[in-house]
Amino acid sequence: MDDRDYLAAHTYVSWNEAVEVLRNAGQRHPSIDDVIAARARMRYAEADAMLDLRAQTCPGAGNMAGEEQARS
Repeated sequence: MDDRDYLAAHTYVSWNEAVEVLRNAGQRHPSIDDVIAARARMRYAEADAMLDLRAQTCPGAGNMAGEEQARS
């Protein structure tokens, strides 16, 4: 598991938060699959933001496992 996956897995996004985001985007009645996908996208967006901030503030810090890996 790379850092991005680790951070995404440990980021909490509630069901209601995802539903609200979808409703704000114009989906009045999002399906269960839509909500699940939205939660995953939100988790990875937060993980990406954490990794970007770490890269800006701690260049060369590497990943949590102590190895350099390219982010996809």
